[in-house]
Amino acid sequence: MPLLKLSAKLDRTDNSTPWGFRLVGGHDFGTPLTIQRVAPGSLAARVGIQAGDTIARIGSTQADSLRHKEAQQRIVDAGNSLELTLERGGGGPPAAVQQVESASHAEPSYAAPQHTSFNAPKPYGGELASAPPPPPRQAEPQVPWARSAVNAPPSYSPVPAFKVSSAPAPAAGGVWRPQIPTGPRKMRVGKAGEARTLTASEGARIPICNQCGTTIRGPFVSALDKTWCPDHFICANPNCRVPLINCGFVEEEGQLFCEKDYEQFFAPRCGNCGRAIVGEVVNALKNTFHMGCFLCCKCHQPIGTGSFHNEDGSIYCPKDWAVLFQTKCYGCQFPIEPGDRWVEALNENWHSECFNCSTCQVNLEGQSFFVKSGKPYCKRHATAGRF
Repeated sequence: MPLLKLSAKLDRTDNSTPWGFRLVGGHDFGTPLTIQRVAPGSLAARVGIQAGDTIARIGSTQADSLRHKEAQQRIVDAGNSLELTLERGGGGPPAAVQQVESASHAEPSYAAPQHTSFNAPKPYGGELASAPPPPPRQAEPQVPWARSAVNAPPSYSPVPAFKVSSAPAPAAGGVWRPQIPTGPRKMRVGKAGEARTLTASEGARIPICNQCGTTIRGPFVSALDKTWCPDHFICANPNCRVPLINCGFVEEEGQLFCEKDYEQFFAPRCGNCGRAIVGEVVNALKNTFHMGCFLCCKCHQPIGTGSFHNEDGSIYCPKDWAVLFQTKCYGCQFPIEPGDRWVEALNENWHSECFNCSTCQVNLEGQSFFVKSGKPYCKRHATAGRF
């Protein structure tokens, strides 16, 4: 396979969001800096970074002379915009650098949140065995990382198919009961005066009525990027039938309603305040919410279209969840993710590959070590007095 050089640019809006890849190797280990693992659905996965890719440059710095911790620090110093030059494959002449599409944190995809529990501290100088990864927590069925979105399918399940038929006739008692969609809600709201009456000669194409499906040769109504016969641009409530040309209206699943009837008979109810939702709606947790009612339980700020964590039934924004529940490695300050090898020492938590002698960087996992000024040292440098 010929050697490919790839350029990848990753962007995020908050440094609490991990890049989603793990490094091994470095100049101090005598091996190239290599991508060991890429978290599915992460920013790194979205730009095409793969396990086994070799890092040639971090920003403008050549990676072949960087020690492991120096490479990690270069990544931390990059802040929220990281550029990597990667090499993939080998055995042939180098190919031209290929640009990998930039990933943004605007719509990230994450794994479901999980707790990490640690063993009790071990005595200094004792042997450390790597602890087994924490067992996965039982999570609600969902696509990677539950997301709330305006007018988007909720994250707990695939979008169910549904079809709303035309408004039924009133029941025997005279009370109209419309068919309510059972899936995610998606409505479009038109204000009074937004609908316009035009003639077919004024349009660039022959209009087709959204209600009856026939072509319109005379005057027609244009609203919400659709067209109607004037007689069909009316409220779907058979007890109302008010023309909508001069009043506010709502369209959902092909049906039109005046604002009053939509709010009374058809609008979804907010899972927080219980009031009708007319306009932007958040579909999440098998429920619907006003944009301003779907809040982080810690900072009480609206989550809106952003990502969130469901932790034991409580909703958290990513920033507060990271502060409260996410464990970071004391050595590299990167998160310790489910499945990572880690050790607990010096009252801190470390990735296994980050728990090294502070002088020679030899790995101390499972080895005796000595402590000076809160830093670990191997036996050779401790007995030599080179602290």
